[in-house]
Amino acid sequence: MALVTGASSGIGRAFAVALAQRGCQLVVVARRRSRLEELAAELKVVSGHDVEVLASDLTEPGSLADVEARLSDRERPVDLLINNAGVGGSGPFTGQTADHEEAEIRLNVVAPTRLASAALCGMVERGRGGIVNVSSIAGVQAVPFLATYAATKAYLNSFSLALHEEMRGKGVAVVALLPGMTRTEFHAAAGLDRSSVPGPAWLSAEEVAEAGLVALERGRAVAVPKAGYRVFVGLSRVTPLAINRRLAGLVGRQL
Repeated sequence: MALVTGASSGIGRAFAVALAQRGCQLVVVARRRSRLEELAAELKVVSGHDVEVLASDLTEPGSLADVEARLSDRERPVDLLINNAGVGGSGPFTGQTADHEEAEIRLNVVAPTRLASAALCGMVERGRGGIVNVSSIAGVQAVPFLATYAATKAYLNSFSLALHEEMRGKGVAVVALLPGMTRTEFHAAAGLDRSSVPGPAWLSAEEVAEAGLVALERGRAVAVPKAGYRVFVGLSRVTPLAINRRLAGLVGRQL
């Protein structure tokens, strides 16, 4: 059984569909119950299994605790966690409210950390399982004008790589999935201007989900969909930080 957060749209929905096509039983999590119920009906046709719907706002401690409890349920074990739910915000840091930035950290950092904690103990006991943490190429360096978002994804990258190594030999795989620009509702919600992004730079949500699942199946620690983005990540690791920061700032001003 797999649990997918942020399943009502975008990359999360693509993960849910791909897993249903593989015959996987699913728990789908998102804020919008109506969308989840529509998705559950669709996935049942694809997989032949009933789909469990769990409407939850992961920035709220009580709702997050409900999902943690579901992951911790030994009677209904979840062997795959897709930590996909996330949010962003663009613009100067001084133009954001502290409450908005805290909510971003709660969803992008606190929620996946707590959900991984809830899932991993049972996975290790059973000797099987996997987690895909949906991060971003923004997490490989500081990104001015996306300061908090990039920082949360840097955390998720580091966290995922550490867990990957801790789980070595335990039958549990952990993948950091680092997509680039992906056609979803995310950019509009974050207030990002997408008009300057050339067509070939775009990924589909389906491409991203498939890359994550393939990496999981092959035991890889990191998945970066599309060759151009893999080159970008590689260059970011060897380019001096000051140059990376200045270039990222120039791009950030255009978003």
